[in-house]
Amino acid sequence: MASVIGGPLYTPTLVEIVLGKGLLNLGMSKAALLSWLMGQPYDIPNMIAVSRIARWKVVLTYAFIAWICSVSFGLLYGVISGSL
Repeated sequence: MASVIGGPLYTPTLVEIVLGKGLLNLGMSKAALLSWLMGQPYDIPNMIAVSRIARWKVVLTYAFIAWICSVSFGLLYGVISGSL
């Protein structure tokens, strides 16, 4: 859920750390936080900017792969560390 909600939202680079620390302090699991942080490259403004250079099919394929990887690594980290 963290990668679905947080991925498409634009979050400036320096704000991610502060916001992530705040979410962690509020009780977000480390696995969900990892998934959220890894999902940041496919935000909507970046997708629109890249679509001016590449076709939308390429942009959406990249976004889908980035989302799958962020969910997979978040789940893997959660299983390994026991933070699910």
